[in-house]
Amino acid sequence: MKRYKTETGIFIYFLFVRISFIILSGFNTCELCSDSGWIDMLSERVLAGNFDFDIGRFIVAPFYNIFIAIHKIIFQRYWTVALISSQLILSSLSGVCLYKIGSMLFERRTALVSTAIFCVFPMTLWWVHTFCTESIFQSLLIISLFFLLKTVYTARYLYLILSAIIFSITFLTKAHILLYSPFLALYLFMNLYGYKKVFFPFVYTSICLLATLPFGIYNLKLHNQYIISSNGSAFHFYTGNSNFGYITVVDVPEKGTEEFQKMKDMDMSFFNGEIHDKIMIKKHYIKQKEYLIYSVNWIANNPVSFLKLKLYNAFFFIFPGVSFRHYNLRLWAFSFFVSAPFYILGYIGMIFWIKKDFKHHFFSFGIFITMFIFSVVWYTQNRFRTITIEPIYILYAGNTLFRMTKKLKGIIY
Repeated sequence: MKRYKTETGIFIYFLFVRISFIILSGFNTCELCSDSGWIDMLSERVLAGNFDFDIGRFIVAPFYNIFIAIHKIIFQRYWTVALISSQLILSSLSGVCLYKIGSMLFERRTALVSTAIFCVFPMTLWWVHTFCTESIFQSLLIISLFFLLKTVYTARYLYLILSAIIFSITFLTKAHILLYSPFLALYLFMNLYGYKKVFFPFVYTSICLLATLPFGIYNLKLHNQYIISSNGSAFHFYTGNSNFGYITVVDVPEKGTEEFQKMKDMDMSFFNGEIHDKIMIKKHYIKQKEYLIYSVNWIANNPVSFLKLKLYNAFFFIFPGVSFRHYNLRLWAFSFFVSAPFYILGYIGMIFWIKKDFKHHFFSFGIFITMFIFSVVWYTQNRFRTITIEPIYILYAGNTLFRMTKKLKGIIY
């Protein structure tokens, strides 16, 4: 009974903090994310029976567009309130699940510290009522990880199936998390026994593949390309490994200049030349290959710039906060000083526990490697890092803080 009271209290605490943020911040549902406009447009396509999620650059992941359309059908003119409510509920449930993950990995008091920090962490609150994939993706990922750990700790089919279904929805919301799939399968293999070492990863993979069939077959007929979730990986690779990528990360134009604004607007033609426009008019199954060809050629012709770009990407992935080269000093300072303690404590905690119990903490190591690969090989996108790995940093930071406090008390007394 005490456990359920704690979980109910966490849920209410998360709801209260998030509703307070929405009221006090004054931000509207589309103000914080430039993607909100085309996401709403795609949900309108769904209402018309059109599931073609082509936005020109690539075909986007389907779930969130359909999720919004369902809210529009059910709640009619009140769909915006209903959608915000759904995101708030999911975010609050993810808080409960983060607490449960912490309780399994560490202990109840540590889990409470981490959960309390996560609840008020500004970078998490930022997206909670915005009409974009960030908030719902983060919530779904945490919930799927909770069921993944429950699978390992109990070896029950129910938790395996729940984790696989929710993880499928997660990658159908944002496709970059598909990079985590091999680590997920390996985590199951490392921590289970007997036939389940192989059978559970097989079942998990099968459920995820089945989840791709409707969208995959639809796009195979429409675009001559089977798309698991989104075919944006080639475009993002091109974004991060081109003249545009180099200028965005290494040779950033001075703020206030025309070049800086075109960089912010992702004006690829301005930086990559007329070849960009030539690629853009082609069909997707050709376009995606040509993105890669352009990037490979750019890397071959600019080896020093490429190496420099990768080093910058690695630095900005490790370094907390938003980029000081893209945002004003006040916003950068706020994000840095809020994030830095939890990054440092999180790194310390992850290293400590991975060394102490590699098998059970491999899931977090896998997420770190996943995001490092994405941020370095593709390109550094801090909001992807925020929604994917920062909850894990906070989880370990809370444990590090608890262990340090305990050690300090031992020294004093």
